[in-house]
Formats: sequence, structure tokens, C-alpha cells
Amino acid sequence: MEIQSNSAIPDISIHKEMLRDKVYAVLLCWIFEGTLKPGEKIVESTLARRLNVSRVPVRESLWLLAQRGLVILKPHQGAFVTKLSARDIREIFEIRAILETRAAQIARTSLNPAGVARLESALESLAIATRERSMQRFTAADIEFHKALWDLADNSHLTKILTDISTRFFGYELIRDVPLSPNFPFDAVWEQHRIMLQLVLSGTPEEIDAGFKTIFIDFLAHVLTRFGEANQHATETSTLG
Repeated sequence: MEIQSNSAIPDISIHKEMLRDKVYAVLLCWIFEGTLKPGEKIVESTLARRLNVSRVPVRESLWLLAQRGLVILKPHQGAFVTKLSARDIREIFEIRAILETRAAQIARTSLNPAGVARLESALESLAIATRERSMQRFTAADIEFHKALWDLADNSHLTKILTDISTRFFGYELIRDVPLSPNFPFDAVWEQHRIMLQLVLSGTPEEIDAGFKTIFIDFLAHVLTRFGEANQHATETSTLG
């Protein structure tokens, strides 16, 4: 007997994806509104019961959130809403300042039209998000700008290191800044990225080094003040300066 249709198979797949996406949307909302707080453990079984779903879409949603840096998955411990201390943030910035400055210097010597266009497109997206005062859109464009810069260095290991250490920061920044978005310095941060792009396009190695160092120091201080962690930071010795 001939089987007439396999149409049920894609229907099942779509249903599963939709369920995962719905759970993801709920968890995203809970994280941004503070129902799930930074550092809080997320228990799959509890969430599954609360949302009346199996643990599979919950687990898949947590994996997606981890890719955005909003959740940290710890082996044998479970999932936690991302939380960074002042020391964590400082150490991330120290590494980024060194590696990203080097990436910019390399990119300056090997610019190509496609790379320049990608950076300019990300900067324009930042400008649009600035006008709209959209924190989520701004963060997405911010990530794209920096990834474009890392890629221009044409060093896969450098890109991987910067991606790994930066994802948690961008995720935590989004968690902290979404509720505070009316006070976020969109224009000032956009201007910092405009200066970065100009340095990559026309700066000398020395100008790139000085310019990127200044921007990273200024933004680090601003992040810690915005998150209420400046006092803790002040008691630690920073190697950025």
C-alpha cells in the first residue's frame, strides 16, 4: 500500500519549535523584568511544571539563552541567570582592551570593502537604535560591530577568545540595562563606536592603541557606576590604566 503523505512530520517539528520559542519568550521576559534575578538558579523541572510543558523545550530555551549570554550553564550544577561581579567585568575589559586593540591594528593594515561596509552597517544600526532608544536593538548592533572588527583581524583563535569572554558581558549588560534603558547613554556610546571606526579606517597603530585604551577605560568606569559597583571596583587594582 502506497503512503500518500509525510506531511505530519514537518507539522510536529514546527510545533516543537514554536513551543520552544514560546518558552524562550517567557523566560526572556522574566529575566528582563527581574522575575528571574541575576545569579538565580533556574530549575528545569520547576519551570516545566509552572509552564505546563515538558523539560525538553525548557532545556532548549535555556541553551538559546546561554548563546546570548543571558544564562550560564554549569556542568553538574544547572542553569543560572548571568551575574557578573565588578571583578568579572574588570577582567573581561582588561582582556578585551588588549586583544581588541590588537585586532583593530591588524584590521587597519588589511581593510577590505566588505569589512568596512560591515562595520559601517553596524554603526548605522547603532544610530537607528540610538534614535529609537531600543536597548535590545542597540546591544545586537553593538555585538555585530565588535564581531566585525574581530573578524577583520582574520585570526579565528582571537575571534573565538573575544567571543567567549564577551558574550557573558553583553548578556549581563542587557539584563541590567533593559530596566534602566531610559537612562542609558545611547548617544555617548554611539560616539565611542564612531571614534573606533574612524581609528580603524585611518588611525596609526599608536593612535589606535591610545584611542581604544581611553574608550575601554571610560566605558568600564561608566558600566561599574551604572551597575552600582563602582565602589567595589575602586578597591581593586586595575591593570587597564
